Amino acid sequence: MENRGLRPAKEFGLHPQVTQLTQGHETRDSGLRSVLQHPQNNFYLEMAGKKGENTKKVAGNARKADAAAKKNAAADAQLEAVEEDSWQKGSKNNSKKEAEEAKRAEAARKKAEKDALIKEDEEATGGRAEAKKSKAPIKKTRGLDLSQLDDGPSTLNASGIDNALDALSLTTGGEAKIETHPERRFAAAYRAYEERRLDEMKADGSGTGLRLDQRKQRIRKEFDKSPDNPFNQVTAAYNATRDDKREVRESEKSKIEKRLGA
Repeated sequence: MENRGLRPAKEFGLHPQVTQLTQGHETRDSGLRSVLQHPQNNFYLEMAGKKGENTKKVAGNARKADAAAKKNAAADAQLEAVEEDSWQKGSKNNSKKEAEEAKRAEAARKKAEKDALIKEDEEATGGRAEAKKSKAPIKKTRGLDLSQLDDGPSTLNASGIDNALDALSLTTGGEAKIETHPERRFAAAYRAYEERRLDEMKADGSGTGLRLDQRKQRIRKEFDKSPDNPFNQVTAAYNATRDDKREVRESEKSKIEKRLGA
């Protein structure tokens, strides 16, 4: 019987008897059929088929596992990107919130400082109304000129508004307020002066044709010479005693008398 292309039986792990029959060129059909129907050879044939099927299944499972791993990795990367974007947005929102809180805190601090300066100014001058009333008749100086203490008072000769007010302060016995911390009241005094002068310039038309910065420059020059400037008022050391302040008043009074008596 001619060979019909049967694969060698040893490839399937068959019984040795099957191997002998397939090696020959002439095999009787009945003998081959009886051998193949042997229970032990059927077991080997079934096992060979199962091995092929398991290999394909394993390869398919590997491909599925690889695809699932790639899918999970892509999902994890997307989730991480979303979390990173959310974190950055939260960080920006927190930074903006902190900046706003810092701005409000700074504004509150400046307001408290301004209120404290104004309160100190009012306490030092006995109130705004009294301050304005007492400042006018006093001739303010930046410091003491003790050289004028040697001359005695002479006949008063007042000319001009400032001189007349100084003379009035001498005759009525008014005393100058001694300023011991002009640097503390300077900012508050200047703001009050600037606000008042801007309103006056608007009312009397003296600021017509001037820009705001030009009006403020003019007001600043006026304030440098104004008696409202704490540095132009009668000053003494911050730790001056009552006797020191009395000496300052007497010195200021002597200078006014000498100037008006000239």
